[in-house]
Amino acid sequence: MKDRILSRFRTPAGALSLAFAVNTFLSVLKIGWGHSIHSAGMIADGYHALLDSVSDMICLGGVYLANRPPDENHPYGHAKFEPLAQLAVSVFLFLTGYEVLSHSWESFRGGSVVLFTVPSLLVMLLSMGLQILLVRLERRVGEQTGNSLVKADALHIRSDLFASVAVVAGLLASHWGYPKADPVVGFLIAVLIAHAGYELLREGTQILSDKRLMDPEEIVRIASSVGGVMECHSVRSRGSSSQIYMDLNIHVDDSLTVAEAHAISHEVEEAIRRRHPSVAEVIVHIEPFREEHLHGKSVRASH
Repeated sequence: MKDRILSRFRTPAGALSLAFAVNTFLSVLKIGWGHSIHSAGMIADGYHALLDSVSDMICLGGVYLANRPPDENHPYGHAKFEPLAQLAVSVFLFLTGYEVLSHSWESFRGGSVVLFTVPSLLVMLLSMGLQILLVRLERRVGEQTGNSLVKADALHIRSDLFASVAVVAGLLASHWGYPKADPVVGFLIAVLIAHAGYELLREGTQILSDKRLMDPEEIVRIASSVGGVMECHSVRSRGSSSQIYMDLNIHVDDSLTVAEAHAISHEVEEAIRRRHPSVAEVIVHIEPFREEHLHGKSVRASH
């Protein structure tokens, strides 16, 4: 029973569901406690956690949609729902960063006094402990599955951990006679939120714009190592780190039969997939190798 429950959390959906539950709990705890002690930093961190919950819901939806099999209208599958979900999350992050910045500025101008208590410190230490566990879990799941949304969420939670450390520093500084330190911490958290949004926006747009993922020269070397391949060129790749799509051209002896040339193309596909398991599909175009190629470039790679 215990192993079955733990195994559910080792999947992308399971890890994100756990992150959603933890972030929802932390957001309620931090926002409520932050208002009771007038801590702009803790309130800002609470809203950050609340947005993390929304982010986790969007990521869960992205994982569900992206894992749907190809259909008549989507013959290439639904993998691009993952970067679309990342773009949606980045928008929420920018909006939350603005709200946190505004709240911290009002606190800075108003000069409200933070009421430091031991329970306040315990709240933040609990938050940091749960965030450390989530980062470790999502990193492991991301490495095992290659899911880009889980990896992104792990980076997001790591920024939350730094924010929690900043809140603790702000509480202690206010307790030691530096009340302006708390809203300044709120400013820093807003910057962290905006940076996390930028990273998600950058990665999502790179996937949607089909940025090259593989080094063409390396793929040329792998393909050229297969017996019968006389030349390799026009290597292209796109997709995400967990699902790479690739096409390339190879030249083979023009005296080979169609079946023999086709067999070589399959060997090239297998060689690439053995070296790079994240490659989901390889399309190999076969061309006849003629004598004039000897006087040109024997190996070319398209950039």
